[in-house]
Amino acid sequence: MKLDKITTAIGIVISIAIAWISYIYFSYEDLAAIKREPSAVMNFLETLDLRFNDFKYKIRGRVQSPAPVALIAIDDASVREIGRWPWSRDLIAEMSEKSISLGAKSIAFDVIFSEPEKSNPQADTRLAKVITDHPEKMIMGVYSENQYEYKPYQDLCVAEAFLKTGGDQIVKINPTFSIDESSNAFDDLNWNPLFSVIFQNIQQIEENAALKDYEKKSVSELTQYQQNNLQARKAAALFDYCKVWLTPQDPSLQPEVLAQITPLYMKITSESKELKNLDLKLLVEQIKAAYKPHPIPQYGEWTGNTPEVQTPTALTASFIAQLDTDGYVRRYPLFFRSGNKLGTSFIPSLALQSYLSSGTLRAEMKMKTSPSGEKSIEEFNIFDTSKDPEVKVAKLPVDNTGQLLISFYGRQMSLPYVSAKDIFNDKPTIQVMQNMADTKGLQLQIKVTEVDKKVFFKDRSFIFGATATGLYDLRNTPLEANYPGPELHLTMLANLFDQNFLKTWHAETTAIPLIILIMGITLSLAWAHISSIPSLILFVSVGSVLVSFDIYMFLNQKILIHSLPLYSCLFSVFAAIQLYRYFTEEKKKRELKSTFSKYVSPAVVDELLKDAANLKLGGRRERMTAFFSVVRGFTTISEKLAPEELSRVLNLYLTPMTEIVFQNSGTLDKYMGDAIMAFFGAPVKDPLHAHHACRCALKSMVKLAEIQKDFATQGLPMIDIGIGINTGDMSVGNMGSNIVQNYTVMGDAVNLASRLEGINKEYGTKIVISEFTYKDIKDTFTAREIDRVRVKGKLEPVKIFELVCEGEPKAEIAKYLSEFNAGYELYQSKKFAEALAFFKHSLILSQNDPVSELYIERCTDYIETPPVENWDGVFVMKTK
Repeated sequence: MKLDKITTAIGIVISIAIAWISYIYFSYEDLAAIKREPSAVMNFLETLDLRFNDFKYKIRGRVQSPAPVALIAIDDASVREIGRWPWSRDLIAEMSEKSISLGAKSIAFDVIFSEPEKSNPQADTRLAKVITDHPEKMIMGVYSENQYEYKPYQDLCVAEAFLKTGGDQIVKINPTFSIDESSNAFDDLNWNPLFSVIFQNIQQIEENAALKDYEKKSVSELTQYQQNNLQARKAAALFDYCKVWLTPQDPSLQPEVLAQITPLYMKITSESKELKNLDLKLLVEQIKAAYKPHPIPQYGEWTGNTPEVQTPTALTASFIAQLDTDGYVRRYPLFFRSGNKLGTSFIPSLALQSYLSSGTLRAEMKMKTSPSGEKSIEEFNIFDTSKDPEVKVAKLPVDNTGQLLISFYGRQMSLPYVSAKDIFNDKPTIQVMQNMADTKGLQLQIKVTEVDKKVFFKDRSFIFGATATGLYDLRNTPLEANYPGPELHLTMLANLFDQNFLKTWHAETTAIPLIILIMGITLSLAWAHISSIPSLILFVSVGSVLVSFDIYMFLNQKILIHSLPLYSCLFSVFAAIQLYRYFTEEKKKRELKSTFSKYVSPAVVDELLKDAANLKLGGRRERMTAFFSVVRGFTTISEKLAPEELSRVLNLYLTPMTEIVFQNSGTLDKYMGDAIMAFFGAPVKDPLHAHHACRCALKSMVKLAEIQKDFATQGLPMIDIGIGINTGDMSVGNMGSNIVQNYTVMGDAVNLASRLEGINKEYGTKIVISEFTYKDIKDTFTAREIDRVRVKGKLEPVKIFELVCEGEPKAEIAKYLSEFNAGYELYQSKKFAEALAFFKHSLILSQNDPVSELYIERCTDYIETPPVENWDGVFVMKTK
């Protein structure tokens, strides 16, 4: 198989493989988390992809944001001045009141108050009063560490377990956030009576187990710590039960309790005409069939604030940080769920709720359901409710799990910080801190600005959270490790205000594999036909275009393309082809080039090496042109020179003459003392081999004139040459023995070229070509027929021509050639007397034409002694 076919095949196979892997990977990424099968390979590819894209964040530099946001930081300075965290709720209440009185639009808490303050029982009451007085401005945080994977139909159980464990206080009617999602017949049923019985039984079992573990007879005997632990165990037991609800492991469906539970199911379904009178087995089958996986991540066992703080809270938000496969934070979930019960199961994030609370805004997530029942996010829109009708102000580019890519403004503190301690003082100004360093800077460059408190706080949305090193609320991000967790919420809040959203290319699942195929196949075809240096230039050029486009889309269009597969294809195809060439072909090429550079020009060698078919070892029959050039009187010259001087003379002559052979696509066969043997038309086929041979001969004569002048100047002997050229079929290839071989030509056509070189001595010419060569070059070169000869060893006569020039001759040469040609025709017609006159005129016009002199002599002889009756005009050569 040819080199280009093999290398093309390698490139295409690699391109197809990478395109296929990319399609599998992107299809996997498009799936909601609950639909993904665990895969170490996909996790590895995802980590590579994410880390590769992290470089784009780092080259962007710091971005200014006009968003009215700021972080109230529990920083190291605040901890030193106020005391270790957690602080008294009195201080939190005081800080909140002061911030609101200064004009703050809202305060969202990236902290939680999950236990009563024992040392000051009135502190919770004080904080609760602030919340009651400003319900639309106080956004209390909640969190969960338990992301569960349930079967889709078990959402019914999870929703009830969430409400049973305090979800009704965490999620309240929230007019700023709604879900537009179709429900089915089971969603609309009242499942509370069933689950109240089941949950009460589960919790009683858990309580009995706890009392046994603590060796107590009643709950009243437990310590506060033990009571808290019991509550956590009861909550966990409910969510654990939901994992087995309606499965064969469901304890409520075991034969011993089935008779008690069945009436509860029947009572629930009696409210629906479609489900009424179904037996329990069929009902369970229909429940399971009615639900498909929900794309939004689900959490259970939510930790809220103390009842005294949570009860008056109108706005609750989650501050969960969603980690990517590699433990970095790049995406921000706008909301979470616990079950799928509209109005009570969905919890907005801290940033989203803060943004909605900043004005008359409402968020609506619109879900769509496919004919097969699959659910996906269709749109996530923000509306301004102050308009009539309300106006959509933004469409958020969420992914399939309701997350946004975080558009970082820079390293930590790129958005305004205020130290929590500064809010408590009565100074009219406050110090605002902000990092002014570029993303590439290793050190923070904090700029501290003293501003008016009221001006700064007015209509600004705040996040309250910990940045102090000892509090360990730090995350890994693309820009840096140890990025403060609260600033993730602050950054997304600023993104929402600025509508500064990073987006992914929605069509990349199919588009990138297709681009990989097109690019890979095209480059494979190109690299298969060009050498290493042009291949490298093409590689760098295509890579530069890819990088430029990739960075342009990220910086200017804010589109994050998962471009690693594109670069992988480019590099892999290039590297594979070049390595294959190096290890399998380049070595062979170097060997062939080393060998053939001694015979042919570098251009011919390069052409030869492009296709091994140009070289057929062992010989092949080809129509080619043979070329012989011999120094006249070399024996006499050699006798006059010392061996060293003779060697120098030959080198001065042979070097330029060989270069002329190479320049005209000829192949040097060998040096034979003073003679040069060459051929044209191999190893690379050349349809103009006769033209190149004739041009080589003419240029050799021009070069000879220059050499003669140089030799005369150096006192070296005068040299002259004769050239013979013939075109015909000959055998070309590696000839010789198994031990020694030579790339050469053989055959009668080669022998004739050698004889023609010797004929020059008979006619006083420089270049003699055969009629076969003349036939090929007659439209391009000027040559005159000078005889018909029968060379020694040949029976058939051959017309021979003297090569005059390429193209049309000069006027004076054309005149004497015309006279000679007229005389030559008369000579062949045996009109010797008439021919004699033309030859004499030709001799006068040429001043010195040895061929005309020869024919004057012949005509004179034939006039005196006419030839035989059957004379055919052929001259028989007696010597070689």
